[in-house]
Amino acid sequence: MAYVQRRHNKHRAKVRIPKPLQADYGGAEFLQRTLHTSDRRAAKAEADAWEAELRAIWAERLGHDTPALAVVRQVYERTREEAKSWRADMPGEHPVVAAIDLELDRMAEGAGERELTPIEQARLAALQDAAEEVRGRKAKPRRELEPSFSELAAEYIKTQRRDDDGSTNRLSQLKATFRLFGSYWEDRPIREVSEADAAGYIDGLAMLDPSYARSPTARELSWRELQRTYGNSPRGLAAGTLNRHGQDLKALWAWARKRGYCEGDNPFDGNRKKLTRGRNVQGYLPWETDELKKLWTPAPGRSDLAEVMLVGMFTGMRINEIAALEWRDIREEAGVPVFDIREAKTLAGVRLVAIHPRLAWLLERERGEPTARIWPTFNPEGPGKKPGADASREFSRYKASRGFTDRRKSFHSFRKNVVGQLERLGVPESEVAQLVGHEKPGFTFRTYGTGAWVHRMAEIVAMIDYPGLALPTPVAGTGD
Repeated sequence: MAYVQRRHNKHRAKVRIPKPLQADYGGAEFLQRTLHTSDRRAAKAEADAWEAELRAIWAERLGHDTPALAVVRQVYERTREEAKSWRADMPGEHPVVAAIDLELDRMAEGAGERELTPIEQARLAALQDAAEEVRGRKAKPRRELEPSFSELAAEYIKTQRRDDDGSTNRLSQLKATFRLFGSYWEDRPIREVSEADAAGYIDGLAMLDPSYARSPTARELSWRELQRTYGNSPRGLAAGTLNRHGQDLKALWAWARKRGYCEGDNPFDGNRKKLTRGRNVQGYLPWETDELKKLWTPAPGRSDLAEVMLVGMFTGMRINEIAALEWRDIREEAGVPVFDIREAKTLAGVRLVAIHPRLAWLLERERGEPTARIWPTFNPEGPGKKPGADASREFSRYKASRGFTDRRKSFHSFRKNVVGQLERLGVPESEVAQLVGHEKPGFTFRTYGTGAWVHRMAEIVAMIDYPGLALPTPVAGTGD
């Protein structure tokens, strides 16, 4: 790291020379340089740029690879910024331009007739562009120094990570989208993407087999290999999936445009696919009575799965909410046994849910530590380390073993059963919404945070019933 020291009204930078190269500098251990500015911050920036240049030159002399583009770009950016703080007293000339001209002369003298190194070329470009800006003219983009698509995408993901609480796989989806497009785009700068390029990518994506992402090796394949292996599928990806890819790329472009990496209209506009309910937007369906009988005859071999299914059927709770329940989440409110849902998909999902009489075995069960999960056998997975993904996968395997392959029939279908029953019984929509954690206008937590609501909710939950369906009653004494 460059060491900066103030001497009189100037700053000097000192950088340690690698031992194998000290003989090239007459045995000196350090290189020193007088900096152009008296400002401490500007001096540090100039020293860092000089050090980066030296490190790259030394790497070449030691037989290392040509400096990476990121290093070259760093030299360019730092030099361009710190040059604007230079001053030189030259009659009739702008003091900054005069200082830049002196540095250009020094560079030319040092290079002589030899070809400039990549680092020197970056420094030369930076000085020329800084002089243009000081003169009030806009410097043209140096496309040879712009970050690749993958580099820019990585910086964008860093900004998204700051707002991510780890409860979803949002960042994983972004990385997958940008990896795919980067491969399609051959990692060129984002500035060059045209509307035709964006449309070509979405068209190619639309032809991929929907099951491609399930292959553990798919993420290692290039765009062309993906097309050869999974392309030209008669089904293709769902419109919602395509729209998510397009929206994420559109957001990246907008972010990059604000930072000067691209300009003009967003090429990812206009690629949104229309979602048509019944074709590419298929809502979940409730379980029919005969289907529930088939699902429960016989009951699942895994007792934890059977218990989670029962809770879903008699509360309408999401599988993620159920699998994450801890023993402290079972408590009383105004004398009513409730589930205290603290981790939910939405703000409306944070709520109390009365415990149905058919779930009384949970109240009688020997409890573990307050923060221990009720069903610890479901493994925490994903960015947020949630057990719901494991529970959901186990249910999917179980329902498939019973012959149910329709994606519209899932664990979420139990919520449809609960909502459908209560609506047919005339329970107001707002009360049903509060029970299952839906966003609905016209009510607030303040309205439903009273003891009166808790007792009313217990009445509503007790209405849930599945007549004619033989359901198991789990053992109350101990948990599995």
